[in-house]
Amino acid sequence: MRISTKGRYALRVMLYLAEHYTLGYIAVKDIAEEETLSPKYVEQIMSKLTKAGLVVAVRGAHGGYRLTSSPSHYSVSQIIKVTESYKDLTPCAPSDGSFCPRYNKCISSDVWQLVKSTVEELLDNLTLTDLLRMQQNKLGTPSLYLTYLSHLNKK
Repeated sequence: MRISTKGRYALRVMLYLAEHYTLGYIAVKDIAEEETLSPKYVEQIMSKLTKAGLVVAVRGAHGGYRLTSSPSHYSVSQIIKVTESYKDLTPCAPSDGSFCPRYNKCISSDVWQLVKSTVEELLDNLTLTDLLRMQQNKLGTPSLYLTYLSHLNKK
């Protein structure tokens, strides 16, 4: 699996929307400015994310985009799959179930299958909330969304 620029940026955009989930709709210009991306490129990404049902859009002066569900409901895999056409890691680990003629004799194909399944499992189980925790730890600054969650849990 190769992740393109569009896939990486889609993850950044979704993480930004997750961080600001409690604020409602966020304008493309704000996302683009904060993430130092072209507004046109953000708009292309948002179109794909909207079609996939991951975000919802509202037009108008107070419009923008927001997640359709809480950040804990989105896996990294789910986001990446919206922007990427799935490519095999190597011909030794094809996604269509076919194998090379040496499959029964070659241990390296087992290694590549293991790598592929491990990566897929990790991306399937890593949520936007997990990424917000990682970001908070890395930057040493409190996450707006995680702070909101902790206040909810205290009530």
